[in-house]
Amino acid sequence: MNLLLHICCAPCAMGVIKRLNSERIKYTGFCYNPNIHPEDEYRKRYDSVISLSKDESFEVISNNDLMLEYWKEKLEPEKNKRCGVCYALRLEKTARTAKEKGFDAFTTTLLVSPWQDHEKIIEIAETCSKKYGVYFLYMDFRPYYREGKNEAYKRGYYLQKYCGCVYSYNESDHKKKPVYKF
Repeated sequence: MNLLLHICCAPCAMGVIKRLNSERIKYTGFCYNPNIHPEDEYRKRYDSVISLSKDESFEVISNNDLMLEYWKEKLEPEKNKRCGVCYALRLEKTARTAKEKGFDAFTTTLLVSPWQDHEKIIEIAETCSKKYGVYFLYMDFRPYYREGKNEAYKRGYYLQKYCGCVYSYNESDHKKKPVYKF
């Protein structure tokens, strides 16, 4: 199998790639996360994914769109409404890219996080799979979450304090943060 792996961040990717490597699944990373704001936060996460790909010797396809205007129009402040929009945008782009570049399947590191809506991710990914005719490889990566985070910390990869969008940033409790408004 030749898999396109959507990567949200290096810490989440750590456990996922360990599982994929253990199953001898060939993968290429796909870094597409236009939801991450502000731009300096995006750069920290992106640079960390690129460092991980070099350290673990896998290729990464990048799409560095930052779509603040899109999010201003599309996102709802309520978490249960906004997360589905974000998942759909990233998973559709992943499925379409997998189809265009000849991959057999796609999956996402979003499936490692106990904080994400696992069922919603699966539902959206399966819809994208049907739409583009590319197999969605479902694996429950959540058992690898803590191990991946710990390994990322040991290796010095950037560990973010919030999911990515402006709303999740403003809801986070990390200290010394300015508050962003649309």
